[in-house]
Amino acid sequence: MRTDKKTLFSAVIVGLLACSLTSCSRSATSAEASAPPPPPSISYVGSWGAHGDGPGQLDEPASIATDGVGKAYIADAGSRFIHKFDTDGTPLLSFQDDSLKQPESITVDSGGAIYVTDPLSASTFVYFPNGDRYKRLRLNTHSSSEDVLVVAVGDDGIVHVLDPDAGRIFTFNARFRLARSWQPAASAPNVAVKPRSVAVGPDGTLYVADPRENRIVKFTADAHFAGELDASGTTRRLSEEFAVSPSGIFAMDTDGRTLHVWSLDGQPKLDADLAPQLGQGGRLAPSIAISPRKELLVLDAPESRVLRYRFNF
Repeated sequence: MRTDKKTLFSAVIVGLLACSLTSCSRSATSAEASAPPPPPSISYVGSWGAHGDGPGQLDEPASIATDGVGKAYIADAGSRFIHKFDTDGTPLLSFQDDSLKQPESITVDSGGAIYVTDPLSASTFVYFPNGDRYKRLRLNTHSSSEDVLVVAVGDDGIVHVLDPDAGRIFTFNARFRLARSWQPAASAPNVAVKPRSVAVGPDGTLYVADPRENRIVKFTADAHFAGELDASGTTRRLSEEFAVSPSGIFAMDTDGRTLHVWSLDGQPKLDADLAPQLGQGGRLAPSIAISPRKELLVLDAPESRVLRYRFNF
């Protein structure tokens, strides 16, 4: 059988074009793969919140937390309301508890249960996602309106409640039984840590802020020293307000308006000035929370609002 020369020529041209296009596609893919990722950045999205002492309003908001889908929770010391908001700040739930006299620190576990500390009664209250009380964890510690209690809970259900004035952490197991009461120590025996706040990482590691020594110290769930993030010798001055997520360790500076971010292995990632939204004046460091939607939520208590920032790492 004879092959038409014109047909053969066309087939050769098509083959060459296909090969060329494939080569170009591979080159583009290779170039994209070798292109460096954009540098870590954070950008302001907007704010939400309304001042007031009613449901869904912010009077004297004390702390903020997020759950696994990005909803925000706020403990309000002024109105004694516990609030829940959707990702855009729309109120979803507000409740009070007559036994909860001074709501302070708040966190949420992987099942949606809400944990709130009350230093006035030396207790941590645990609520179902609908706001009904489930459990009250009483602490063997001094109770006072001037005291502070901070709560953190891991995905394994282990609960840590810090009494900074006593320098002691109360650790409860997943059945809410006290497993240990302990004073964190650093790399050597009897090296004291002055804890001011706690957070739990994605792997269950407990992070303890020690602003006096300008560091964040890490411990295993069973209270063994596991390392530290040491900011001494730098211009970064760490406050007690920090949060930990798979994206890294986020900490507010003592100036109340600068954010510092490290990777979980302690490598500096980002220093961001939030003054355009928070203001240039000196102020207390705000409570912060990290959403799984790659958003940083900053509780601007004096203005009764929540600031939203999006990050790319």
